[in-house]
Amino acid sequence: MNLTDADRAYLQIKEKIITVEMPPGSVIQESRLIEELGLGRTPIREALKQLQSENLVVVAPRRGMFVADVAITDLQQIYEVRVALESLCARLAAQRITPEQLGELKCLMTEYQGSDQGDKELVLSLDRRFHQLMAEAAGNKFLLSEVDKFYNLSLRVWYLAINSIRSRDFDVDAHFEIAQAIESRDCATSEQRMREHIRHFHDTIKMYL
Repeated sequence: MNLTDADRAYLQIKEKIITVEMPPGSVIQESRLIEELGLGRTPIREALKQLQSENLVVVAPRRGMFVADVAITDLQQIYEVRVALESLCARLAAQRITPEQLGELKCLMTEYQGSDQGDKELVLSLDRRFHQLMAEAAGNKFLLSEVDKFYNLSLRVWYLAINSIRSRDFDVDAHFEIAQAIESRDCATSEQRMREHIRHFHDTIKMYL
C-alpha cells in the first residue's frame, strides 16, 4: 500500500501519543513535528485533524492544540465500548477467520510462548497484534476501524502505567484460550473469554490511575 505524507504523519504522531512519548496534556507544536518528521505543514495538519476525530488530540480555542488527557471517566466509557465491540469481533472471528489468518494467529501464539513475559513493551506489542488480528478476522471493515480507535485509547493507558504494572497484569492466558476457541470455531467461548479479558484490563488498570 502506498502511503501519502499525511498517512505517514498520522501513523508517526499517533505512535508518539499512544506510547506517551507525547504525554497527555502536552502542547502540540506543528513546527517541531515538521522538523522531527521531515514532512510539510499540510500533511501534519491533516494528520492532527484525523487524530482529533479519534479523541487523541484536542483543540482549545485561543490556547492551541494539545494531546488529549486521560480521565477515569474516559476509562469507563472506553471499557463499555471495547467490551461490546471486541466480544463481537471474537464471535465473528470464530465464524469467519481465514486459513491465512489462522496461520498468523498460530504464529503469534508461538511468539507468545517464546517471549520474555517480563519485557512489558514486547508483551504490549504482541497484545496489539492479537487484538488487531481479531478485528481483521471478524471480516467487517467498519468494526475494524472502531476497534482500532478504541484499542489505541486503551493502549495509551497501559503505557501511562507501564512502570507500575506487573507481568501477570496482562492476562496473556486469555489470548491462548481465545485462540483455541476460534480454532475450534467455538463462537460462544471466544466471545465470553474476550469479554472477560477486556474486563480484566479495565479492573487492573484502575488500580494504577
